Order: sequence, then C-alpha cells, then structure tokens
Amino acid sequence: GDNSGSIHFDPLKIAKITGILDASDGCYSNIAREVLEVRVESKFIDELFISKIVKEADYIINVPKFKTHNLTTITGAIKNMFGIIPGGKKAQLHTLNRSINEFAELLVDIYQIRVPDLNIMDAIIGMEGAGPTNGKIRIINKIISSENGISLDSVMAAMMGLKPDTIELLQVAKKRNLGKIDISNITINGELEVISGFKTPNNGFLQRIRKKVVPHIFSFAAVIPIVDHNKCKICKKCIEVCPVSAMNLTNKFPEADRKKCISCFCCDEHCP
Repeated sequence: GDNSGSIHFDPLKIAKITGILDASDGCYSNIAREVLEVRVESKFIDELFISKIVKEADYIINVPKFKTHNLTTITGAIKNMFGIIPGGKKAQLHTLNRSINEFAELLVDIYQIRVPDLNIMDAIIGMEGAGPTNGKIRIINKIISSENGISLDSVMAAMMGLKPDTIELLQVAKKRNLGKIDISNITINGELEVISGFKTPNNGFLQRIRKKVVPHIFSFAAVIPIVDHNKCKICKKCIEVCPVSAMNLTNKFPEADRKKCISCFCCDEHCP
C-alpha cells in the first residue's frame, strides 16, 4: 500500500501508470482510506491519525528508496515511515518543528508508532544532490535490506560518503537505542562500497533559514476540500468514504468540517 502526500493525484491511477498495481498482483491499495487515531510518545503531539492497517498488520515491510533530502540529508527507512500519516496531513506536521533536530525527533516519534519488521531499500536507481525535488538520478544497482531500519539508513549514509553520526535522524535514533549507527558495529553481508563522486545535499543554508521560513510556508498547508455546487450531484459519496466523518450535508451540499478534516482527500478520489 501507499499513502501519497499529494492532494492532486489519484494514488490508484498513478499505481496503474507506473506499473506498481500490476507488480503487486492487484494488491496495491490507498491506505489513507481507513484511519485510526493513536496516542504518540512525543513532545510535539499527543495524538495522531495514521492509516488503520498499520496497527492491524501482522508484519510490515518498509520499502524506502536510496535518496537524499535537502532538510534531513537522507530519506531512508526512518523517514519512509512518515508515510503512515494520511495524505496532505504530512505537510501540516512541518509547522510543529522549528529546527532540523526537532523535525528529526518527530520523524523518529512516528517511526516508533510501529517499527517495521523488515526494511528493503530500493537502490537500483537512487537520487543524489538536492533531493527530493531537485535531485539527480544515480544508477546504483543495489538492493539493501535489514531488520533494523536505523542500521540500514546508516549503511546508506556511509555509501553516500557521509558520516552517520553527523545526521540528525540517526543521532536521535541512536539516543533512543533503536539501532546501531557506527558502521564498525554493524554486521554487513557483502562489501560496503562508498559511491564515487556521490553528491550530497548542501543543506547548511536550509538549516539556518528553516527556523524562520519553513513554518510560515507550511502554515498554508492545511488544505481543505471545497465542493463545487455547480458540479456536485449530491451523491453523498464523499460523506460515505470520509474516514473521520468530516463531510456533512450543509444547506443541501456536502461541506468539510475544518476541525475534523485530515486532508487525506478520499472524498476527491471518490467524487464522480
């Protein structure tokens, strides 16, 4: 399953176009459709909506990509579990953090809601440079797997030519005893090869401006669906599928309750 942060595209349609649906033998699903509110051990939030299936599944396989990220330096097993948050709600969580370290703390909080049983990293085609939006494709031709996502991310960082103990995400995870980040203490089957000339994000500038700029950018991220009265057929599909019952009939037409809406856009996905 997937939980896309995009509010503009139908996840199922994208899965068909990219071949993911066929590769999954028809088992792919948009896991934002059913959500569950859970308590979170975090200094930033007390409760959080996550995809319900995350708590129901007997076994979770986390499948991150090998890539860079301008804010967190790397996007791997830890950050991929940010995907258990429904749709557009992810963007709103950026407003809670005023520094890279605080965002790293939140990401690890979310990772700990349900630690994956197995992590398989797709490093066949990776990304280097100013990821995720301005990164460049890099052919790596590797598959990396581990039962421990923190150690997996540390190996990825080392392959990029980075020191794992300089990356905030891994520093936080180490302090919580979630895994080893010192490469000399990680058992590796095979040879760890540092990728020659791999370009890492130059994120020092972003770290300096994040405290003042980023919270203001993401404060506009609470996108709420608005029903077009000229096109609405009043079929009530949006009301039926809303996982948090945020859609209700108001003056004949459906309307989203801003306090309840989690920006998952299941309503838009099912609108005829």
